[in-house]
Amino acid sequence: MNKPTLKGIDFGAEDLNTYTPQIPDNFCVWLTLAIGPEGIEGSHLFQVGICTNSWLAHQLSIKSAYVLRHMILVESFDFELIKKTVSEIIENAERPTWEQSVPILSRYFAWEYEDYQS
Repeated sequence: MNKPTLKGIDFGAEDLNTYTPQIPDNFCVWLTLAIGPEGIEGSHLFQVGICTNSWLAHQLSIKSAYVLRHMILVESFDFELIKKTVSEIIENAERPTWEQSVPILSRYFAWEYEDYQS
């Protein structure tokens, strides 16, 4: 059985364990996730936006509509909660093969090869 695993989570040079947004209840940050099959070297890159309701309300005040995709809404930046939420999504994406897991992961995270055609 294929088991997708979170192999890394990144936000540039910031240490996510100590990161605090400038405005704690009004922010949107994009995280890069390295996800790959357990026990196999290497991973694919995915991105997910982490934002607050206040940030979203601000976007709606600027323009009347805002299309959401590949985002997780939170009350505040709580790295442990974010990591837990991301891990649960990855866990629920487990399918018999990696190729079957990727479309499930892509529902929640932007995949680096999403629109790639060979």
